[in-house]
Amino acid sequence: MLYVDMTRGISGDMFVAACCSFMDEGMRAEFMRKTDSACREFGCSVALSDVESGSTCGKLLEWKCENRAAARSADEAEGFLEQAAERMALSTDARRFTIRIIGDIIAAEAKAHGIEKEEVHLHEIGRTGGLMNVASAGLCCDILGLGGRSIVGSYISVGEGGVETAHGHLNVPTPASSELLAGLRFRFGPCEGEMATPTGIAIVRNLLSQQQDVLPKASRKGVGFGSRSFDGERGFVMLFESDQTGEEG
Repeated sequence: MLYVDMTRGISGDMFVAACCSFMDEGMRAEFMRKTDSACREFGCSVALSDVESGSTCGKLLEWKCENRAAARSADEAEGFLEQAAERMALSTDARRFTIRIIGDIIAAEAKAHGIEKEEVHLHEIGRTGGLMNVASAGLCCDILGLGGRSIVGSYISVGEGGVETAHGHLNVPTPASSELLAGLRFRFGPCEGEMATPTGIAIVRNLLSQQQDVLPKASRKGVGFGSRSFDGERGFVMLFESDQTGEEG
């Protein structure tokens, strides 16, 4: 059984970085080789580095893209993921996983803004780096065999206050995140800011078999950091195995 600790937030890049941290060297080499292939198609590059924040050590994933400002329509985002899946040679199950993620995000955005799915334009999520997070989450599923494992998550810390977006200043959780959180266990706080992003929430809602408020102690773990800091420390996700049994919360 695998566990995902989201008590310090969840985002697409944090989840993928945690998976990379959990991989062995051979798996990471495969991840980098396949993402590099996709990056050449879309004019971007990927960097995976070791980071320490407070007393926690892990990986940081960064996409460096030529065009960071471009938004994409729902159809364009789905087409991007199909191209990325080809370049990464994703399995059929992993391709379906990425399409479910972006489908959930598009549906949440449409409902939040009261528009049809065909009218949705994805701004932050629709940028090349945002969509590469979705595609590489599918790659992580292939490399780690996540689709065939029971995965238990903690509650999700969503943060509080507000966040600046392409739609202006929004309260946390944003309207799209609120839609995606339906049926999931989450808590406000513990820090100011957006600790859980739509991409991160959409990934885990399509991956988790259950959630528990209290998770067991990790025996083998991978930590993935995000680009944002909260109370002076980076947000992070931990993917881990345990020799113990979790306590139901």
